[in-house]
Amino acid sequence: MTRETAAQVHAASLSAIVGLSTLLRTVQASCSDEDFQKIKRGVGLTIGTIQTELMDPLYVDHPELDDLI
Repeated sequence: MTRETAAQVHAASLSAIVGLSTLLRTVQASCSDEDFQKIKRGVGLTIGTIQTELMDPLYVDHPELDDLI
């Protein structure tokens, strides 16, 4: 994957994570605790998958994109 494409995947992945995190704050105010916990778990699993399946492999070839190092 070219660096340019990797940067686009990285940006889209971060955007998805931000969107999911925002979703949690939105639904927390209007859901029962039980429903919120279900949504929170789903969001957490989804963010984890984005990290492990998209971002981590990307950092192997393009470590400069990993802003946590």
